[in-house]
Amino acid sequence: MKNKPKKPVTKRELAGRKEPHLSGTAVLDPRLAAAIARGKVLVKKMAAMEGGAISSAETGRLLGIAEAEVLRRWRSHRLVGWKEGKAAHFPVWQFKNGELLPGIEEVLQTFHSDDQWRVMGYFLGKRLSLHEQCPLGLLRSGETARVVAHAKAYAIENTW
Repeated sequence: MKNKPKKPVTKRELAGRKEPHLSGTAVLDPRLAAAIARGKVLVKKMAAMEGGAISSAETGRLLGIAEAEVLRRWRSHRLVGWKEGKAAHFPVWQFKNGELLPGIEEVLQTFHSDDQWRVMGYFLGKRLSLHEQCPLGLLRSGETARVVAHAKAYAIENTW
């Protein structure tokens, strides 16, 4: 009899996975606990990078649009943001002079990802294929076409 392929474990299941301890109480695997802790540190670091973040209301005032429109744009992959509890946060690095930095929306539309931290990591991380430069820095220097082309190339392979 063949073994059924195992269903992939979701992040939620992984975060809540516990293993029996000798005392009979359930404890989190120390390796998993360490990985989760490293992830939380990285998330906190990215949230504070390049000037931190502002609320959806502040983003609306900055862009001159309603807060509901900010949230709609975020959900439709037109703004970089993340949810923490019930509040949405938007990194200030994506804005310049009260407007969205050229190229941000094109990259978001290319990836069309709900993985908010992967998206943040893409913009903020240095890329070997961009000669150790980060996409955000290139966008700021006006190299929009280069970043969009890079995003498109990597989106095809899902290696971004």
